[in-house]
Amino acid sequence: MATLVISILALVAGVLSAFYGYGQLQEAKRVREEIRNLAGEQQREDDLWAEKFVKAGKLLCRMADMDGLGMVFGPQRTVYFPGGSLGMLFGEDVHKHILGLLIEQNGDRTYSLRPLDTPQLRLKTNRDLIDLVLTTIDKFQREKPEKAKESGL
Repeated sequence: MATLVISILALVAGVLSAFYGYGQLQEAKRVREEIRNLAGEQQREDDLWAEKFVKAGKLLCRMADMDGLGMVFGPQRTVYFPGGSLGMLFGEDVHKHILGLLIEQNGDRTYSLRPLDTPQLRLKTNRDLIDLVLTTIDKFQREKPEKAKESGL
């Protein structure tokens, strides 16, 4: 009789541990799926900001390169601000941030994108600067399309 009770208790303990193990397995699957979803969202967000960075950088380089061409090929361009068109459009402080974070001047007085890796692209200050550049250029193109065209946009 005692062995029967012990056997039944062992069976109940085995069933309970199986249910517990099943619950742990389901929780692990849920957590793994959640991590996979978050990683996918992060990748999509990183891709979006990489595209924005490239777009902003190309527009800035085009504007800065047009300033150099205007100085070389004559007075058809009448924008003479410290910092050229970028200085006119963004002001001196933002112009310095743009040159420090987004684009750089090459030895031949042309401009190119600075290398920005994913962790740098995730920084709020860099994202704010990229957004500022894109919205300012978009506003400039809408409000003064002729000047924007002259500036290389």
